[in-house]
Amino acid sequence: MWSDRVILGTAELGTDGREHAFDLLDEYVRLGGRSIDSAAVYSDWVPGEAGRSETVIGEWLKRRGRRDDLAIITKGAHPPLGHMDQPRCDEASIRHDVEQSLRRLGIEQIDLWYLHRDDPARPVAEIVGVLQALEREGKIARFGCSNWTGPRIEAAKALPGPTFASTQVLGNAFCRIMNPLADKTCVVLDAPAFHQAVTHRMSLFLYSSTANGFFERRGNGLAPHRLYANTACAEAAISLDALAAELGIHPGNMIVAFMLQLAPQVRTIVGSRTAEQLRPVWKGGDTVLPAEAVHRIAGITGMADFLAA
Repeated sequence: MWSDRVILGTAELGTDGREHAFDLLDEYVRLGGRSIDSAAVYSDWVPGEAGRSETVIGEWLKRRGRRDDLAIITKGAHPPLGHMDQPRCDEASIRHDVEQSLRRLGIEQIDLWYLHRDDPARPVAEIVGVLQALEREGKIARFGCSNWTGPRIEAAKALPGPTFASTQVLGNAFCRIMNPLADKTCVVLDAPAFHQAVTHRMSLFLYSSTANGFFERRGNGLAPHRLYANTACAEAAISLDALAAELGIHPGNMIVAFMLQLAPQVRTIVGSRTAEQLRPVWKGGDTVLPAEAVHRIAGITGMADFLAA
């Protein structure tokens, strides 16, 4: 399970129409992808339909008549949009979201279910206990955490019985030099979080792995996303462009390949909105960088401590 190194993210899936979404899902599978990442709240910020992403995936699964060879990954227990200070990691909310996702997706079991956020005021054992029960009931096959801090993950890993199989955070080649996030409930990858995942042999899923299409935007003459609009990122981009030219590859593919080569546990989530955007990004999963290039990228982006044993 989760043998894919490049995972299809679906935060905006369906916002451009059903058929467009089905084409994107079809192309991902045609390329060889089998792992689809969603969440109960995905695209709820777009008016018109709650749970659009999960619902569209469910409709696609039914229309295509395939399920067994796909890994369906989703998340729940997200605070209400607009009220990020109201955690939802209580048992009733977790169970509600799991049942809701199963209905929307039209499946009997979720392959990997993530807590989308944490509630630091609630004991870890209480939260994990609910997930262990859901796993015993067969509603989720495995569970993980998204946007959890290192100490909370350590507490979960110390508990008896099944525990987090995976962790998901914001991570890309610019994550150590990017601007601070406005949403303080999100966690950005750093060296301790990376080494923690490696030590515990948890799969490490990275969202925003292309830095919001940094090099695609750069190639089209567009300004970077506001999170990467700073001098450090601009200077790093110049050096990364030069290195990519030396290697004869696209810099966007290079930074995806770099993250994947940090450790076998790493999975990059790509949020392509069209099949045309997906095809070149997919190549990042097939790109093998020389060890010397990996060290150079780490030095350029302030990530040398990720390479330390």
